[in-house]
Amino acid sequence: MQRRSIYIAIFSTLFGVLAWVSITLREDYETTVPSPFELQEIPAGMAVETPLPRTIQLRFRGQGWRLAGVLLARTPRLVFSASALPAGHKPLTLHDFAEHISLAPGVRLLDAKPESLRIELGPAVRKRVPVVLDCLADFREGYGQVGPTSVAPDSLTLTGAESVLRTIDAWKTERRVFENVRGSLDAELPLASAAPYEIGLSVTSVRIAISVEPFAEKTITGLPVQVTAVPASREVILIPPRIEIVVRAGIRQLSVLSAGDFRVVTNYASIAADSTGVVETDVSSPAGVQLVMKRPERLQYIVRKRL
Repeated sequence: MQRRSIYIAIFSTLFGVLAWVSITLREDYETTVPSPFELQEIPAGMAVETPLPRTIQLRFRGQGWRLAGVLLARTPRLVFSASALPAGHKPLTLHDFAEHISLAPGVRLLDAKPESLRIELGPAVRKRVPVVLDCLADFREGYGQVGPTSVAPDSLTLTGAESVLRTIDAWKTERRVFENVRGSLDAELPLASAAPYEIGLSVTSVRIAISVEPFAEKTITGLPVQVTAVPASREVILIPPRIEIVVRAGIRQLSVLSAGDFRVVTNYASIAADSTGVVETDVSSPAGVQLVMKRPERLQYIVRKRL
């Protein structure tokens, strides 16, 4: 008897739920569905000059059970042929969108965002541009990059409307951050999306290679300081005439560094314009070598007429 009561209670509950759902789904509702947009059959030698959305937000209204069919069915797609676009550069409107989707009876298309879409075509061209890396390598303490970053390929060919490509001088990769790097890096980076423009890319990714080594520091002593652009009638005496520097680089590069790899200079114009009695120096280092410290940072000087 008790089990029968349980069955009756469950049946009553299910019946009530079904009745509530049936009544509810008869009411009118609104829903928004993202619809993929695609332009096909573009004439040879032509390209799209205007930005195109990847999706258009379509807002429908209808009885609940009919809208459920829209949501459960395959997402409606807006596929247009370039040869069938409105004449006279007229934009596509809600009426055009409604004609390109199949709706169940009782379901209406109320709105679209964007509400209209202007599509213009122009001559298609090709353009070769360099790849620009948008990535950052964060090295573990005691490690660093040795030499330049290798990028392959380092350029790509773009295909699109001449009016669009005219404004593009380079193409970026997607943003990428490599953290705690302590070994040589070899990675594939996707190129940035062309959206919202219709631009063809000859490649979709590039490969980068970064040589990474343990870093160390080395002191280079006895570097002579040269004074440039000294007038023929003047002589400059620096105190002291030599400095030492501390540099940081990969251990293999450090092992072959010598004083001859560096040049220390100061310009006579800086001395002539100085009123403090001391002048700074500039140090030229090989690629990949970081200057950590100069000793001394500034030099005293004496300027006298040349005898």
